[in-house]
Amino acid sequence: MNYQKILVSIDRTPQAEFVFNQSLQLAKLYESQLKLFHCISVSPMILGSPGDLYGQRLNQVAQIQHELIEKEINEVSGWLATFVSYAQQQGISIETEYQVGEAGYWIREMTKKWGADLVIVGRRNRSELAELFLGSVSNYVVHHVKCSVLIVQQPED
Repeated sequence: MNYQKILVSIDRTPQAEFVFNQSLQLAKLYESQLKLFHCISVSPMILGSPGDLYGQRLNQVAQIQHELIEKEINEVSGWLATFVSYAQQQGISIETEYQVGEAGYWIREMTKKWGADLVIVGRRNRSELAELFLGSVSNYVVHHVKCSVLIVQQPED
């Protein structure tokens, strides 16, 4: 296979650098374009008590959520820029994108929109029970994208 467009999804965990380095090796090998993608998750916030029928706290909660997302976007932009700088030093064509929401959904959409040949995602070492309850982005991607998927698992030390 010859991969021209590689979509790399990373999260803000220590594993991200390992996943990124694996994608750089493949991009060099195939002279591919990289798109580095990160999904900002929205944490649920308590909207008020059941007696708050008119949503009196709703505006306040929405404002707080908006501020938290803006702060996260600023941090993510700087974080992704460090990866871009390193890839460019290696002579790799790279761009970044982020979205707010569910990672699996956005990876699928980015794959279609950008026309990726390969999606690279990391895998956390969760127990089967944790994956059952929390879900697995890598599992979702394998079953919902229409191109090849490489799941990178960092070796244990």
